[in-house]
Amino acid sequence: MVPYILTTAVIHCMMPVMMKQIKNPALRRMREILDEKYFYKPEYFDGRTQFILLGGDNSDVGQNALCFEVYPGAPFCLFVATASNPPKKIRDKALSHALATETIGIVAFFSHDNEYFEVLRRRYRDDKFETVHGVEYYYKGSAGGEFRLFEEGAEYQAPTNAQAVNLIPITNKLENIFFEIHSAMRDIDGLHADAALEELCKLLYLKSYLEEQESILPISRITTSSFGTVEEYASCLRALYREAINYDLRVFRLKIPEYERSRGVFDLPIFLSSSALVKSFQLIEEFSLTRSDTDLKGRAFQKVLGKSVRSGMGQYFTPVQVCQLMVEITAPTSSELILDPFCGSGHFLTESLSYVRHTAPDHTKEYHEFAFGKLHGIEKSDRMTRIAMTDMRLNGDGHSNIRCTDALLDFRNYPDLKPESFDLVLTNPPFGSILGIEAFSGLARFSLAEGRKKVPLEIVGLERSIEFLRPGGRIAIVLPESIFNAESLKYVREWLMSKLAIRIVIDLPNETFAPFGANVRSGILFGRKRRAGEDFPKNKKACMIRVDNLGYDAAGRETKGSEIAEAIKTAKRFLQKEGW
Repeated sequence: MVPYILTTAVIHCMMPVMMKQIKNPALRRMREILDEKYFYKPEYFDGRTQFILLGGDNSDVGQNALCFEVYPGAPFCLFVATASNPPKKIRDKALSHALATETIGIVAFFSHDNEYFEVLRRRYRDDKFETVHGVEYYYKGSAGGEFRLFEEGAEYQAPTNAQAVNLIPITNKLENIFFEIHSAMRDIDGLHADAALEELCKLLYLKSYLEEQESILPISRITTSSFGTVEEYASCLRALYREAINYDLRVFRLKIPEYERSRGVFDLPIFLSSSALVKSFQLIEEFSLTRSDTDLKGRAFQKVLGKSVRSGMGQYFTPVQVCQLMVEITAPTSSELILDPFCGSGHFLTESLSYVRHTAPDHTKEYHEFAFGKLHGIEKSDRMTRIAMTDMRLNGDGHSNIRCTDALLDFRNYPDLKPESFDLVLTNPPFGSILGIEAFSGLARFSLAEGRKKVPLEIVGLERSIEFLRPGGRIAIVLPESIFNAESLKYVREWLMSKLAIRIVIDLPNETFAPFGANVRSGILFGRKRRAGEDFPKNKKACMIRVDNLGYDAAGRETKGSEIAEAIKTAKRFLQKEGW
């Protein structure tokens, strides 16, 4: 339920008081305006109208207001009756009242003499108000009606009957639907690609909740024809988004340590304007996410993610070709606990989920235990945690165990993460950052940083990744070329040899990360963590593979002659013969 907390207004919720005051001509006129100007039927808000006294004097009817609700507890519009042009005190109280909710998008001031009518629309990104001529509304008739006047000629037409809407799966033909939503957000609100991606994640989170928890929703139909104005529709979506967050917290926080912290990345409200929010949701309102093909949803989201990455989020992204290469070679199973301690957009986890889904069908208990309990990630960025959780959910994991925290902290900071816990670590730690003495004061102690004033982040990331790995567990990690051959990092290679049985090293081409804003030459290290006292011969064979073509060029354009399939075949042939 949306928190309906008022800081400056006094609400009289007793029905006799409300009914007595609604007889006031000015207040009655407010409801008439909704009928005449926006075509709401007079009885539409019966039972969903709150009388509010913005002033402190019950006798001063000039300070009365009505709040109209989408459903009880979810207000969307505040009408304020004043004797004339509203005094600053009353105006400020009315706007403060609206801002104390997440859902009121419209504040209208109306004078008793019918000479003054002003509509203020809320900007959710900065919580300011702007004067508008009126509210975007639908066709005259019942609430919602049949056509959208503010978007003539739209391909989609709202249902014309009041029956339940049967949602249809997204098909290959509509695989671009997430990109269309992302584009609508950018076009209407002028958002940068990464900001629009965040709002898309919130919208998909909401849509999933509406489908999965349909039986407990406070309103039965979430379609255009159910509402009279854009603002009403938008407020309903904002209210239900808060319902979704509260439901998740209520169900899972007692089961999963630190759940509230991680899922709290969705706690921010939807910042889209009402027009952008409604337009975006209209594009998907008739489609079912839960009934759509998992692989198709994953591809649709990756199209949006790829565009956003190229616009400035590349440091969090591992190319899908590299992820697939690493997952195919390590061949995760449904019995294994998998971790990406620097998970970014979570693509190693979604690729692992996809790989296992094709070996353990998704209707089996075995698969569901894997999807919901054995895929884990750590990500420091709130934004990327939202993205990773969204991607995981679309790929068939209703709740992924992604923790929004720093993977380099002392283990005592993690209530549910212990050293040597995971069977497989797949990761690409951040490159390029240099950690100094000040940075290490807030992190764990690392052997590879002892006695050194500065250490590259990827080196301590490597050590932490191996710390998470159980003895006998496997790791595949992307590392800069310097760790493999720089004389100054010989100590890192010696430490690695003492911890890992190195099985495969793949040399990646120069353009691997070029499309995402990085030009560091890199490779992939595959190894197995040594068991205590294990004698691993120094002359034991390792496999060296060079890949010159990943299937794309430095600009990210697709190229022919990809060598990924051959590299996978070579690596698997080696492991089959020599073992991990």
